[in-house]
Amino acid sequence: MSLRIEPNQQAFEDYLKVQLQIVGVEFGNVQSSLPDVYARLEGQFARIRNKYFSADGGPVLRVANNAQYTIVLYHLSRAAFVAGDREKADRIYSLLRIVSGVDLYYEVELPNLWFCDHPLGTVVGRAKFDRGASLVFSQNCNIGNNKQTYPEIKGNLYMYPNSSLLGEVRVEGNVVLGNGACVIDEGVLKDCMVFGRSPDLAIKPLSATQFAEITAFDL
Repeated sequence: MSLRIEPNQQAFEDYLKVQLQIVGVEFGNVQSSLPDVYARLEGQFARIRNKYFSADGGPVLRVANNAQYTIVLYHLSRAAFVAGDREKADRIYSLLRIVSGVDLYYEVELPNLWFCDHPLGTVVGRAKFDRGASLVFSQNCNIGNNKQTYPEIKGNLYMYPNSSLLGEVRVEGNVVLGNGACVIDEGVLKDCMVFGRSPDLAIKPLSATQFAEITAFDL
């Protein structure tokens, strides 16, 4: 494993053990999932361009980094759900919300590449993500339904604070939602930056070079 854990793996797992006790989950009941979680984190963090996610040229997991811990808890709750243990998934999902203030439901299969930065208050609902897509969000972002229809994210989505993507929307190519943007039932968005609120949106073209300068990932 090339994922570096600071200060060390034992310290991280001791911290996780104490946290899991809050929601009544024994560490031994998640321990078998950790090798797969570490492997996912390694692939995910290696592509993130953020100084807290790398050290000496490689991916790093830091015990005290809340954004990283949010990602860990999502992967653990998702693993429990996939294994058929919904009660454990619910408990870890509850812990995720307690410690980060983020609602990432384990039934939502996020893409391989996703990153959150100061994500307090964000809710990611039952959107459909392609595995090859990417997602970056910060605080108070919302991906959810309008009239029971959810977005599809087939490309790369970057969400600035307080932005929302709701209802019948399909993201293709590279899309950036500006601060406070609220997109509802707008059909296909592709290679653009979006400002304002539906139906009064300002949509500007976005080149691949421009998006590469904005996103948190090496794509």
